[in-house]
Amino acid sequence: MSHHFPDNVDAMLAKLGLLAAATASVLTLSTTALADDTTPSSTDTSIDAALEDTPSETPITESTEPVTTPPFGPAETPGETPRRGTQVQLEPPPPPPTTQAPWDPFRLPANSGSGRRAVYSKSQQTVWAIDGNNQIIKAHRVSGKQTPLDPRPGTYQVFSRSRYTYSINNPSITWGYMVRFAHGAQGGNIGFHEIPFQYGSPVQSWSQLGQPLSGGCVRQALPDAIWMWNWAQIGTQVVVLP
Repeated sequence: MSHHFPDNVDAMLAKLGLLAAATASVLTLSTTALADDTTPSSTDTSIDAALEDTPSETPITESTEPVTTPPFGPAETPGETPRRGTQVQLEPPPPPPTTQAPWDPFRLPANSGSGRRAVYSKSQQTVWAIDGNNQIIKAHRVSGKQTPLDPRPGTYQVFSRSRYTYSINNPSITWGYMVRFAHGAQGGNIGFHEIPFQYGSPVQSWSQLGQPLSGGCVRQALPDAIWMWNWAQIGTQVVVLP
């Protein structure tokens, strides 16, 4: 028995075939798109590589682990001198080395002459008064000049004295008990005297005596200046040592 379908049924079947083919094509395209979404494109890959090769100015994450090594060297241990790059010094620096012997007022330097005299050591910034028996009767610290000049080492005599005087170059600087015994390289007078004053204040303290702080004269504490004024009369010998 044969069946005969009308022409309109054949047309309907043809349309159904086309619809099935179109549905299959859509499913194929969707699967391909899903697969492509899980794989970055070549352009994205090149951008990611460029970002990894370029160092960032600020870190993205910070470590929470304690830092055990300083940025400028190994960690310091207690009692160790801090290294360069640290902010805190654990201990004060040691005092600078010195080659000068401790001050001994009872030790007269060699080659200091003989007889009644005043001995002035520029290197020790000390003055000794020696009597006629070559015995030390006084010693005290002073502040003079330590260079070879003003005055030069040698033997001198007191030639002038002034109870009060002042600086010719700067009259605001005054002092008393001036006992002159030499001339400086520029012709100025050099002598023993008290610590000068400027505008009513001393130019240095007694505690600074022993340091070469003057332009050539021999500065003394007031009691020592008065003593030298009374002892070193005109003609008193003065021996200057390096």
